[in-house]
Amino acid sequence: MRSWVLACLVFELWGHSAVSGEELFNGRDLSGWEGDTAHWRVEDGAIIGEIARGQTLRKNTWLIWRGGRLSDFDLRVQVKLTGLPAANSGIQFRCQADSVDHVSGYQADLDMGAVWLGRIYDEHGRALLVERGTRVRLAADGDRREQRFAPPEQFAVLFREQDWNDYRIVAAGPHVAVYVNGTLFSELWDEQRGEADLSGLLAFQLHSGPETRVQFRRVTLETLGPDQSVLGAFPEIVAETKVNENPGISPVDSAGKSLNLGFETGDLSGWRAEGTAFQGQPVAEDGISNRWPGQVSGKEGRFFVGGYELVRDAGTGTLTSPALTVTKPWGSFLLGGGQAESTRAEILLLNNAGEDESVLFRATGREREQMRRVAFDLRAVQGRRVCVRLVDENPGGWGHLNFDDFRLHDEAPAIVEAAAAWRSTDNPVLAHLRPNTVPADAAGAATETLRQMSVSRGFSVDLIAAEPVVHQPIAFAFDVRGRLWVAEGHSYPTRRPDGEGLDRIVILQDRDADGQFEHRKVFMERLNLVSGMEVGHGGVWLGAAPHLLFVPDRNQDDVPDGEP
Repeated sequence: MRSWVLACLVFELWGHSAVSGEELFNGRDLSGWEGDTAHWRVEDGAIIGEIARGQTLRKNTWLIWRGGRLSDFDLRVQVKLTGLPAANSGIQFRCQADSVDHVSGYQADLDMGAVWLGRIYDEHGRALLVERGTRVRLAADGDRREQRFAPPEQFAVLFREQDWNDYRIVAAGPHVAVYVNGTLFSELWDEQRGEADLSGLLAFQLHSGPETRVQFRRVTLETLGPDQSVLGAFPEIVAETKVNENPGISPVDSAGKSLNLGFETGDLSGWRAEGTAFQGQPVAEDGISNRWPGQVSGKEGRFFVGGYELVRDAGTGTLTSPALTVTKPWGSFLLGGGQAESTRAEILLLNNAGEDESVLFRATGREREQMRRVAFDLRAVQGRRVCVRLVDENPGGWGHLNFDDFRLHDEAPAIVEAAAAWRSTDNPVLAHLRPNTVPADAAGAATETLRQMSVSRGFSVDLIAAEPVVHQPIAFAFDVRGRLWVAEGHSYPTRRPDGEGLDRIVILQDRDADGQFEHRKVFMERLNLVSGMEVGHGGVWLGAAPHLLFVPDRNQDDVPDGEP
């Protein structure tokens, strides 16, 4: 079964050493720097570039560090930017300087967070190279590929107004990354002939415009050796495939009439429902976002099967489509809901009599309401007749499924999520996460869950227990013996009547020290909507709103001494 997986987080020591290197600014004066003293000075231990109130600067000007050239480096500097909203500055690196008023090359941009902060710009003439929240790879011939890792509008809140911001630029060969306040803003791999710069000068910019005050302090430069892999590998960026490049067709019968596999008739015409799970379907109202902020159904058209919308998780049953002839080599549909095998969508191969012959394909949700497109290979059964069967055998938590828009395709469809808002890493603060590493020979339904996880560099997640050993875990706690206590939520998120609770507390133990918590015992049952747990002080503490419960077990025999 694929409902729930318990995983163990393992880490290895990784990372770069504490900040070290050369201090480029002495905190007292502009020794080693060149700039227009009408605009640049030192005050209170900081370099200040300023356009005074009521004045306007007609041209950009720079403060250039004359202590050497930068090639592979890790630059850290604290920056404070104030003034009118249009105030703008930047840090030029690997640049060329004809004078303090004419500098060209790469620039890591600065404003007060609204638009430019963290972008990578090119004063050579290529202009904006990398939008924040984006990775860009430029090939030798100028071919450009980009990959968004977070929406650019989400970065504005990371700027500290009226305060110091930590700005970091790391460059290693063609690879450049810009960080602000510890968060990756933009990343570039630049090999474009005649344009890419692998070495050059460092300069601070005061941009033309109205009242601006930019301050720099704690300017630290660490020169990197060829073996210092501070950045890690640049992610591979593949050419984008648009969702509508292979839309497919909605199947029809021999008379050319729609088979209603997208439910746009507003009812279950042609489908056969058994049990209670699909009563009243399909639905038009998408109430998912009210329960799960950041998610929508992802439906096509007006109607879809929304398993939770009418009967919640209580219903069970099947919903079977009319038979259709496979006229294309590939098929797909939209699917969401529970990820246990007890809530699944199946493609059934039919015999000449129209009876079920075998299950060609089955899929489950990912315990997300938002549907994703699932594709399957029909090449071996072209010309045969098949049908779709939705199965709900689970009256407990996540015991429902969402379904819509069965289609046939000439080519394998690109599996692109209908919306990307659900992705946990689609956020600038989480963009550093990397896909969890899973052994190539790992097998089993739970392995797919591990592959969907993202972790910080140096960490990995390993499987320690999965269904049926544990069911819908809500809370965890380790005891002093290294055992894992799990609160199983059998009715979540619905509170049951008093005295009819279904939740239980189980104890998992790895007796043979092989990394698998294979031994299971039940500590307590008939609990109601447990959401938190801790072990200690002579028993087990449980959060079961509106109650805080204590279950005594003073002799630690794993048997409650009495009622909570």
